[in-house]
Amino acid sequence: MYNPFYENQRGFSGQRGMCGMPQDTDSSLINDVIEAIIGEVQAYNFYERLAELAPTDYERDVIKSIQQDEARHYHWFTMILQSFGGNLPDFPAVAMPSDFTEGLKIAIQDELNAASFYQNIAYNAVEHQIQMHFMHASHDEQRHASWLQYILTNMR
Repeated sequence: MYNPFYENQRGFSGQRGMCGMPQDTDSSLINDVIEAIIGEVQAYNFYERLAELAPTDYERDVIKSIQQDEARHYHWFTMILQSFGGNLPDFPAVAMPSDFTEGLKIAIQDELNAASFYQNIAYNAVEHQIQMHFMHASHDEQRHASWLQYILTNMR
């Protein structure tokens, strides 16, 4: 699967301490950040396929907007990971939707799960910048779920 994020990683390499975190950062936080990065790549790819299935330009535009937010989250989270001295993980493939309505349902659940996960990371993080990035991403994910629910509810 194509991963547009790799192309933009070169600009961040070698940056450490960006968030002021010591190098002995809690391994559970690092693992959570890695899980978040994987989730963002999978969501981006999922939305690429869902946009192809969208029946109208409006739905496609909403999905593309959500996809842009996922790319932004990815960039935030990779900067955090690199500030810890971590490396990008492998990205396992995710099942792609073959039906728009079913894809919406899956996406809504995934967005709600991500919102909760990011909120927990924010609450457990010590560094303010990490808290803010994850709270902002959590709010974005909640907004995405609302947009997708609106589309699902108003489909004919």
